Amino acid sequence: MARVLAVALFGVCTLLPSLPALAGHRGHSPRGGGVFGAMAAAARQQAAWLQKEWAAELKRRAKNNQERMRYADEARKEGKPRLAATLYLRVALQRPKDKNAGAAKAALKSMANEGRAEMKKADELLSQNRIIEAFDKLDYLAWAYEEVPEFNSEIKSHVQKLHRDPNYESVLKERPAADLFAAAQKQESDGERCCAYWTYEEAAKLAPAPSAVKAAERFEAMKKDPEIVAEAEECRLLQECHQTFHSAELLEKSLPNKAEELFNQILAKAPHDSEVYKCAKEEIAKLHAPKKK
Repeated sequence: MARVLAVALFGVCTLLPSLPALAGHRGHSPRGGGVFGAMAAAARQQAAWLQKEWAAELKRRAKNNQERMRYADEARKEGKPRLAATLYLRVALQRPKDKNAGAAKAALKSMANEGRAEMKKADELLSQNRIIEAFDKLDYLAWAYEEVPEFNSEIKSHVQKLHRDPNYESVLKERPAADLFAAAQKQESDGERCCAYWTYEEAAKLAPAPSAVKAAERFEAMKKDPEIVAEAEECRLLQECHQTFHSAELLEKSLPNKAEELFNQILAKAPHDSEVYKCAKEEIAKLHAPKKK
């Protein structure tokens, strides 16, 4: 889907906004300093927040089925259909069944009808040529009603079919393609040719969108310059090494042998004058240091 590609955004190099020229890329530390480390740390923090919030939500609502039904009803009234359906489904599927099972199944059936009504409204937007607005609504419905048994497969198949319709493909892909193309142009103007190279490539994948066609033309032009291609390849290599470093960090305590294997992968690939190479060597030395008594 176009929007799924947009979420991934700029592939490898646009994970590195506002990086200086390639010479500076080698100096970014994976330990939390510089852009590489800061972004990885931010991503881990956000993931932790999401996990904590969801865990707290489930814990608060998980005392018994009567409580689940009450909180599910509240969630539905508050416009949180995904949470409501998750709670109703848990009650409906629980064994042995209790007196709430019938009400939970009835609620899910009602939500299926509710979803169909909303899907019809989205289709009406399509008939009015309000394509982006319609697909935003349809994509949301596919996510929000995923736990509603009578409707989830219906909405998913409907959305997938429409996303494959060539009548909508160019319009749907233009928005993310235009964003990528604009980002690549800015990277080029800022002297970040290696990042722009990969961003243009990602944008080009969204053809037949008009901005994707322009991006493909610029990408092909950049591919003819061996210096730019070399810079881009090294930039991607450094990003891969930073990602490997963070994976290894997570395994150092629980699986030190696996962590060392990953650090050694960095030593085999990264330029010897890069900061990530230096950090990987230091981490391997720590793994072999005598344990304090």
